[in-house]
Amino acid sequence: MRFTSLVILVSSAVFMSSCSTTTSTSDYTTYVDQLETISKKHKSNTAITNFKKIPKFHNSRDKMAPGFQFYLNHPSDDKIKGRFRADFTGILRLPYNVRINVRGLTFNELKKKVLSSYAKFFQQGVDNVDFKLLYRHYYVEVRGYVKKSGRYLVTRKEGLDKVIDKAGGLKGDLKQNFYKASIKQIKTSYSISLNQYLQNNTYTNSFVWTGGDSIFISEQDESEMGADLPIVTVLGGVIKPGKILFKDKAPIFYYLSKSGGTVPSLAYKESYVIRNNGKKISKIKFDLTDMAAIPAIMPNDIIMLQADKRTGTDKIFERTSQFSSILLTVLLILTL
Repeated sequence: MRFTSLVILVSSAVFMSSCSTTTSTSDYTTYVDQLETISKKHKSNTAITNFKKIPKFHNSRDKMAPGFQFYLNHPSDDKIKGRFRADFTGILRLPYNVRINVRGLTFNELKKKVLSSYAKFFQQGVDNVDFKLLYRHYYVEVRGYVKKSGRYLVTRKEGLDKVIDKAGGLKGDLKQNFYKASIKQIKTSYSISLNQYLQNNTYTNSFVWTGGDSIFISEQDESEMGADLPIVTVLGGVIKPGKILFKDKAPIFYYLSKSGGTVPSLAYKESYVIRNNGKKISKIKFDLTDMAAIPAIMPNDIIMLQADKRTGTDKIFERTSQFSSILLTVLLILTL
């Protein structure tokens, strides 16, 4: 009796899997619904995709900043002697509890404050106090998807890639994922695509550091990129499915090559491009071997290729075979 019940149960599962109908869209959230939600969420994106728009902070060029190192000396007092660096917040801590915020000051303005702070310690004045600027290095804090989060000293126009290298490098694979750098400088906040930045050597000198800057590296998904930084997604039929930065006028074969090439036994006539034009999502079916029919790839397209071509009957037979195999295995176990 137990054996008969088991056979009926497994057979019912086979029948139900073969005859199942499509679930009504009213029972779940569709991709279109989700896309609208994402669009509203990221409406106020502060991403910069034109690297010429990155702030240059010309007014800070001749100003003191966090990370700068100074030399202080007085021949009659050994305590007032040594090298001192402004911390990440811009505070310069000197002997005898002298504290001065250097940010935004010229060197002459800072020197005047230093001498004024020590005037009360010397009856004959502070003419012998020697105060110099030694090094213009800027403090930058790097966190997120890097191997060694922390604060590092950089030059004013050091490349972002070199700054990330100081933090041990990126903790991730740019070939498989997209990453962004969210940057805060003085009262300005913005973000840039690391993939876009690192694919072009001309962007190296795009950044100007001000001291006390923070960089946070995080993963970026296509919903955050916006129209200015589009991608193309390749799904199925390729060795390495994934996302690729859109390249203007590049043919479909460029994206297939970037995805490791196509797999064997490709169903060329079952090729699709899924396109979202902002108003609706459409599907373009074409033959990959017909050069005249291959669509031009547009920003944010999804390329879908079939590894093989199977009819609905083939799929039902495949499912039936799988469940039959399970049934035979169960029967075999029961007879032991």
